[in-house]
Amino acid sequence: MATIKFYLSRYIKKDDERGEIQLRFSGNRNFVKRAATGIHIYAGNWDAEKGMPKSKKNNKYGDKLEEIRDRLNLLTSFLLRCWEKTNENELKPDSLTYWMNDIEWGSTSEPIYVNGQEITATRWTIDSKKRLSEVKAIRKSERAKMENSYFLDTYSFFIEEQYKNGVIGDSRHKTYYTCYGLWDRMERYQGKRYRVKDLTTSLIYDYRNFVLNECDLWEKKPLKEKPSKYSTKTGEILVPKKQYEKIYEGYEIMLTRGVEKRSLNYVVIQIKYLKAFWHWLMKIQKANVEDIFLTFNMDQSVYGTPFYFSNEDRNTLFEADFSNRPELAIQRDIFVFQSLVGCRVGDLTRLKKSNIVDGDTLQYVAGKTRNKSGKIVTVPLHPIAMTIINRYKDIEGDRLLPFIADQNYNDAIKEMFKALPEIDHVVTILDPVTRLEKQAKLSEVASSHMGRRNFCGNLYEAGFRDADIASMSGHAEGSRAIARYRKVSDETKKKMIKSL
Repeated sequence: MATIKFYLSRYIKKDDERGEIQLRFSGNRNFVKRAATGIHIYAGNWDAEKGMPKSKKNNKYGDKLEEIRDRLNLLTSFLLRCWEKTNENELKPDSLTYWMNDIEWGSTSEPIYVNGQEITATRWTIDSKKRLSEVKAIRKSERAKMENSYFLDTYSFFIEEQYKNGVIGDSRHKTYYTCYGLWDRMERYQGKRYRVKDLTTSLIYDYRNFVLNECDLWEKKPLKEKPSKYSTKTGEILVPKKQYEKIYEGYEIMLTRGVEKRSLNYVVIQIKYLKAFWHWLMKIQKANVEDIFLTFNMDQSVYGTPFYFSNEDRNTLFEADFSNRPELAIQRDIFVFQSLVGCRVGDLTRLKKSNIVDGDTLQYVAGKTRNKSGKIVTVPLHPIAMTIINRYKDIEGDRLLPFIADQNYNDAIKEMFKALPEIDHVVTILDPVTRLEKQAKLSEVASSHMGRRNFCGNLYEAGFRDADIASMSGHAEGSRAIARYRKVSDETKKKMIKSL
């Protein structure tokens, strides 16, 4: 078995003289070699018997003894690996010299605290120059291959890498592929396929315009039948114009709902997904590409004043008689439950009976923040929420509630307001497309996210703080997004005016 012993240069006579540490490598009786390490130490800090620096408490001359010891241990491991990888018939008289010349030292400095004092600690690494060169060549080849690959192939690889490594969850995984589909349809529309190296700032503007104006590729046709049993909508349906039908081959879900005019908020989200990909390409993959977003003028998201209904209206909805429309009654219960627990619709759909603990508390990990904080969201259940859970306790499987597809759920929410004119209030909202105010009934604009707004908005109205609400809504700590749910009620404004 090979051994390595360290010793200090014999020419050092005094403790306050600094010398180079030498090594003696013994592989077998035919291979005993010596070499200089390039590491220096004061003679008074060297333990000749142990062949290592003295203990830290005996340091008289200011050497960084722990760092020196770490470097010697790293050097030992490196040389022993070299010995093990070299066949006996490959050994040469200068093999040790070759191994020593192949060493690439590296170091990083980071602050640490010792007895309350901040000091800088250096962590050393050791590697083979040859191996690093080979790795660099491989990575260069891989980067070149990636730069020449089709954009959508690389973007798909990025999505799956992020998902596999836990960087994104199920919901973000799905929405990243929405961005993928938009780009794919833009390429079909333009009749081009882009490689990664083809992407430019100008092309991102093309993508922005396509997302905003894809609706122009569609037209309205008479609707022959209801789109779902949860909706009574009649009239017209959107279909692709004949010359654009090939663009939508393979997009069956889109063909069922069509494409309407999109908002700038939607565009901002899709471009942020591309920006995240480009950051990964530049920073993680070290691709030789320019920052195409450096000069891109990103639109700003605007959300307007949130709208939601009162606790009294919620109770009216829960007590309404939908016996003639039992499917709608089920979705009404789910919507009311969501308004009482505040979870995102993605979390709502995956809730199981096992998420109810101690009989009256909901616990789950919010999908959007599980890879950032992993905190468990705990929500004590309102009596109405408990009534709803008990109503569906016998449904098959472990699902907590009989949830349906997202779009059908949104249709059902609109229908339940339409069926109850007394709570189908007119609200003033910010039109997401024109960014101008407009008036609309809840039956026209309500969706699954309104359940979350109901929860947060009514708690704000009751006077609770952001952090308290966020502890139950699943927002990340310090999230600015929760402020979107804050609204000053008309009653509060009247009180303020009366105080003048």
